[in-house]
Amino acid sequence: MVAKLKTAVLGASGYSGLELTRILERHPRLEKPVLLRREGSDGATDLAEIFPELSGNGGYPLRSLSWGELKHQGVQLLFLATPHEASRSLVPEAIAQGLRVIDLSGAWRLKQAQHRAIYSFQDADAVTAGELTERAVYGLPELNGDRIAPAQLVANPGCYATSVILALAPLLKAKLIDRSRGIISDSKSGVSGAGKAPTSRTHFVSVADNLSAYSVFQSSASGRDGGAVGAGRCGVNLHAALAAHSTRDFVDHLRSPEPGDEAGGSGILSA
Repeated sequence: MVAKLKTAVLGASGYSGLELTRILERHPRLEKPVLLRREGSDGATDLAEIFPELSGNGGYPLRSLSWGELKHQGVQLLFLATPHEASRSLVPEAIAQGLRVIDLSGAWRLKQAQHRAIYSFQDADAVTAGELTERAVYGLPELNGDRIAPAQLVANPGCYATSVILALAPLLKAKLIDRSRGIISDSKSGVSGAGKAPTSRTHFVSVADNLSAYSVFQSSASGRDGGAVGAGRCGVNLHAALAAHSTRDFVDHLRSPEPGDEAGGSGILSA
C-alpha cells in the first residue's frame, strides 16, 4: 500500500485556503492536512470558527507556523495560500527546511525581472530568490505535467491566466490564430477573487447584479509589437505567459458575487 502524503496549508482561513483544504481532504492519497494561520490573523483556533459550515466534521484545528512542528508532524508538502509578499519571504526558508512547496500567489510565477517589478519585492537574499525563481515550475498540468511531479517549488497559475492559456494554447500550437492580428481576452471574475478584506468596490451593493470593467487604462506591460496589457498584476501574468506568441489585450470584469471565474480569449483565425 502506498503511503499517504502529509500536507500543510498556510493561510487556510482565506477563501483560497478554505477551498484548497476541502480538495485536500477528499484526495484519496493524502492525509488530512495540517492547517496553519497566517501571522496577524484573527487568532482562531479552529477553521469552523471562521467558516461555521464546517462545524460537526471532526474539527479543523488551526496552528501557528512552526518549522519544527511541521517536521514533527511529518509534513512533506506545504501549500502557501498567502499574499505575494508573504510567499516571497517564506519559500526560501521552507525549501531550506526540506519541504516541497506549492505557492498559490504570484510570488514565483514570473521569470523576467521587468515583469516581477510590479510586485516591488524586497528579497532578503537576492541570490537565493533568483535561483528559486529559475527553478520554480509554472503549475499548469496541461502544459507542464511532466515538470510538476518532481518539482520542489511549483508556482500555481492565477485564475485569469489559467482560463485564457487553456483556451488559447491548443489554437496557438496548431497555428490556427493569426498572431499579427492579436488576441483579446475578455474575462469575468467573481468577487471572491478580491479576497476577504472589504472595499467600496467589493461591497454587495456595488457588485450585486452588476458587471464592471476595472483597470482598463492601467497598462502594466507592453506586449510584443506594442500590444498593451492592462489590469495590473493579472495583465503582467498573462503578458509573461503569452509573450512568445502574439500581441494581446486583456480586460477583466468584476461580476455578481458568485464563486468562480469565467474567461475567454479570442483571436483572428488564420486562413
